[in-house]
Amino acid sequence: MDNSSEDRHKEKFKRYLEAEVTKLFTGVLDYAEVAVDNKERWKVLRARILKLSNDTIREMKKELDTKYTIAYTPVLSDEIIVVNKRK
Repeated sequence: MDNSSEDRHKEKFKRYLEAEVTKLFTGVLDYAEVAVDNKERWKVLRARILKLSNDTIREMKKELDTKYTIAYTPVLSDEIIVVNKRK
């Protein structure tokens, strides 16, 4: 596999991970908004959740860039992404 293919596969996987983490913290924020009745406390909690979530996405991408090779293998009806950790 050439580097450009690996780069495309890695970017596809990073977009997938980012979408899933974003979906997770969006759900957490929805639940938290209902649970916190004080507007000021909600703003602080929301900011902390967003910071932590965005930091997590950045760390995941950094880990992938520095320690993994990615090979995307399409299957008839499902998509499979193979992730191998570099040694």
